[in-house]
Amino acid sequence: MKKTVLVVEDFASIRDFVCEILEKKGYHAIKTTNGNEALEVLSRQAEEISLVLSDYNMPECTGMELLKKIKANPATLPIPVVFLTTESDPVKMRTAKDAGLAAWVRKPYKADTFFALLENLSR
Repeated sequence: MKKTVLVVEDFASIRDFVCEILEKKGYHAIKTTNGNEALEVLSRQAEEISLVLSDYNMPECTGMELLKKIKANPATLPIPVVFLTTESDPVKMRTAKDAGLAAWVRKPYKADTFFALLENLSR
């Protein structure tokens, strides 16, 4: 059975690229453009989602806001959240980790390391 990754990214080209790579690696990817859309998907499909892969800086609902909402809901609490971002502020990184973030991956990333991480984290 394919693992499902919820991809949350406001830039279409990055979102499409990440989803395409995930699909090639055998994952099922669901595309969303911001945290609010991701929360809508999670409200309907939380049991199907193996992992949330989110950007940090997005309009409407940031990655950090999304993380806090996921970890505050018992239905979504067990879902690992990974940030895939250009953001590198150590304070933001520490705050996210304290809020329950599973991993922080800086763009650009090394594909082998990235997919090993996803495989280890996805439920």
